[in-house]
Amino acid sequence: MKHAAAFLLFVVSLWWLWQLLVGEWGRYEWIAAGGAAVAAAAIAELAVSHTRGRAPLPFAIVRGAPSALGMVFVDFAIVMSALARRREGVVRHTTFPHPDTEAFRAWAAIAGDWSPNAYVIDIADGTSVTHHLVPNEPSQRPA
Repeated sequence: MKHAAAFLLFVVSLWWLWQLLVGEWGRYEWIAAGGAAVAAAAIAELAVSHTRGRAPLPFAIVRGAPSALGMVFVDFAIVMSALARRREGVVRHTTFPHPDTEAFRAWAAIAGDWSPNAYVIDIADGTSVTHHLVPNEPSQRPA
């Protein structure tokens, strides 16, 4: 039952994503979206079933997501000014402020990579390794 619900959620989400990206509303797009969504959802569910992969969404990362989204615009301005001045980037090693579990590391890396200024290289052993074009502490949150 759990896999059926996840499959249905995948299909519905991917169908609407297709509609958003194609920018047209008609029978052919609905059919194409349905076929692509079912195929992608089947592949995703097979991968999850085969690997027994689990990545529960930690609430601490979800709570930091709005600030990470807001930093995208700030970081875009930082990156554009740095590129105009041809600045070199730096690699930073900082303490990872969350529990050192696979789920926290995976979701923090996903949310941390939204920033155009900070790229998450690795999160392991309580340390976050990120590359910054311009060192800016809020750019790497939540990673």
